[in-house]
Amino acid sequence: MRTSTGERLRIVRQARGLTQQQMADLLGVKRPTITQLEAGRHQPSQEVLEAIVQKLEVSRNWLWFGIGPMEEATPGLNGNARLAHPLDEEDYEDWIHITVPARAGFGDLCDLDTTLFDTIRIYSPSPELRGRKTWVIDVDGDSMEPQLRSGMQVAAVLLPLEDCKYAVSGVYAVVFGSQFAIKRIKDNDLLTKGYLVLHSDNENAGSLTVAAEDIRYMWRVLEIVRGKVL
Repeated sequence: MRTSTGERLRIVRQARGLTQQQMADLLGVKRPTITQLEAGRHQPSQEVLEAIVQKLEVSRNWLWFGIGPMEEATPGLNGNARLAHPLDEEDYEDWIHITVPARAGFGDLCDLDTTLFDTIRIYSPSPELRGRKTWVIDVDGDSMEPQLRSGMQVAAVLLPLEDCKYAVSGVYAVVFGSQFAIKRIKDNDLLTKGYLVLHSDNENAGSLTVAAEDIRYMWRVLEIVRGKVL
């Protein structure tokens, strides 16, 4: 069962042998903030998540999505340089890249036209995605911050349309009507109510209600492939 962000914050703090006060001092916040974050009463900011990834050396995919091991890194060549996966030039897969960014309001992706695709070569793909028909989607906009930032690329798996009504909670890329968006599904009401509510992680962004008949394609987002350093 996948843990919540707050649970993962507690796990990494305890794994590093830190008290809540020591964790707060490390991140430059107050101790009650750590208590609230671990309890799930507040979502951590992008800055806090990045600080944890960098200072406590944990996997970004694990911290944000609960995917893979907490520590993926292996010793690097010198100093603090570390590789998430040892590079094997013969171990790669070519994944489908959708060249239209995912952001609500885009009408360019009405059909899966091959002119909208190219390929991205991924070396040493994770076991969860290895051997599957994996797609790479560009994130555009701030509705999923702090987990997903504009300019990132995510790996996703296309769901058969008839299986969308069984989709569990998580992050999804959805084409509906003339829009293409990456949002979070909390409760899937397609079977019981005939619609789906797509939520933003950014508290300043809104949610979208989508009728079942308007859904054209849906991908389950599983990992971050690439992200710009800010």
